[in-house]
Amino acid sequence: MWQCQETADRCLTRNISMLMTPNDSNVTERVEAGVKSLLGAPGDAGRIVVGLSGGADSVALTVALRRLGYDIEALHCNYHLRGAESDSDEAYVRRLCGGLGVRLTVCGLDVGEEALPGESVEMTCRRLRYALFAERAHIAGASAVAVAHHRDDNVETFFLNLMRSAGIAGLKGMLPVAPLPGDPSVRLVRPFLGVTRDMTERYLGALGVGFVVDSTNLGCDYTRNRVRNRVLPAIRADFPGADAAVAASVSHLGEAYGFVVEMTDRLERRYCRDGVTDVAALSADLLSARFVLLSLLSKRGFSAEQVDDILQCVESRQSGRRFNAGGSCYLLDRGMLCPIAGDDVAFAYEVTVERIDAADLVMERSNDVAYFDAEGWFAGREVEWRPWRQGDTISPLGMRGRKKLSDVFNDAKTPADVKRALPLAVKDGEVLWVPGVKRSRLLTVGPSTSSVVVCRLCRVKPPSGKIC
Repeated sequence: MWQCQETADRCLTRNISMLMTPNDSNVTERVEAGVKSLLGAPGDAGRIVVGLSGGADSVALTVALRRLGYDIEALHCNYHLRGAESDSDEAYVRRLCGGLGVRLTVCGLDVGEEALPGESVEMTCRRLRYALFAERAHIAGASAVAVAHHRDDNVETFFLNLMRSAGIAGLKGMLPVAPLPGDPSVRLVRPFLGVTRDMTERYLGALGVGFVVDSTNLGCDYTRNRVRNRVLPAIRADFPGADAAVAASVSHLGEAYGFVVEMTDRLERRYCRDGVTDVAALSADLLSARFVLLSLLSKRGFSAEQVDDILQCVESRQSGRRFNAGGSCYLLDRGMLCPIAGDDVAFAYEVTVERIDAADLVMERSNDVAYFDAEGWFAGREVEWRPWRQGDTISPLGMRGRKKLSDVFNDAKTPADVKRALPLAVKDGEVLWVPGVKRSRLLTVGPSTSSVVVCRLCRVKPPSGKIC
């Protein structure tokens, strides 16, 4: 578990008054202009929690916010992954905040203890970090959480998602303002997206402020580091100005993505009512019918292959075709896709299915939620939602071999009526998930995952029993 300590001690770092006369006024103006343009006047921005690792980017953001007069407090996460180096980073952050007069919360984390089955170290750290951001924002009464992602980070993210076959949602990169993952009531702001890594270091140099260096960033053990240390230098060598060009493209894609989301919402209100989608009208009216329909139906758990089948049926005027998606059954009747309570899916429980970008994922420790690699989930045959059958087996996550579902239910002390009421996620004959009870080790989310399918159990008509 994590442990948090708050400090405002004044140690070895220079006082804020000593930072008011920079050596390079040009770079300080450029860096701070981006902060002011995004956040507005300090008096109007409210309190801001800023993520502070001790690296150049987060130190520069903290100093800039403090110099500009914003009401801030800092949060430092010590993951204890680099031994003495991690503790040295924490010590520096304490000295920095002491000198700046910035309130600091330090959280010590046991990554091994907190990791979920099948979760990478990077994903565990990210999940814990954003959970702490949300927690601290509420405690502090903060309106926003500020992080120091900069232009170079966005360029790296673009190439990472490009190689993961991401669509526009992934290629748009990080947005300047977005809901905080896991808590949309708090804004996540990135004031440095127009600033380069070099500029943050020059900014600190102009002010005479030091920073720490994470030694793991110098190697190529992680995918992002390989893009940063190998791929991008090779591109820059042959294409001068590539970073600026890619950053501009990412900005254009972000604008396009915003337009797509807005138009999709409008089209959903036009063609979808009470869960019924007028596929025939949508297909007749729009040249981009497939794209729009996929955007609408993927939120309900439909795959691209299912959307293609639906459009083909509408074009050939076929009716009566049934589709299972997201734990529900749908009937295509004269061009209308309607949810039905089919006999084969008359469950007392429902499952919601959502596809999100891996970068926006915040995992919950709950048997009622399961996470799957979206590429595997939507590849090939669609996922079937069906009741438990005698003889069903599962390859449990965290275990070797297979196990009968009857034994899984017995171990979980699952009542008989609940067993019959649960919709199982099954793909190619393999049980992926028994909602509320057990998930398979298949299609786990890892470092190479670009998008994630989030399945959530909803108890709409609970039987007398209880899932244990």
